Amino acid sequence: VKDIPPGISLEAPLDESSAKWIPDQGVSQCFKCKRSFDFFNRRHHCRSCGRIFCSACSSQKSRISRMQIDKLVRVCLRCYTYLQRLESDLDP
Repeated sequence: VKDIPPGISLEAPLDESSAKWIPDQGVSQCFKCKRSFDFFNRRHHCRSCGRIFCSACSSQKSRISRMQIDKLVRVCLRCYTYLQRLESDLDP
């Protein structure tokens, strides 16, 4: 990770109402597996936390109720686990 803008925490809580997206230019490798990005290994933002992951580490899809996102969107495994737990806690 290089040149992360001030005020953006890499350890931001998952329950924030909106994600603070990390700019593409500020990240050279996946936040989870640390694989470098290149022409074939592209960057993908987790729609929940805003961090950048490779395709393999952000292949899950979930709705994000706190952000009023009702369609399935790309999320990282950490956020997916959190969102699924939250959703199951809300089910009657």
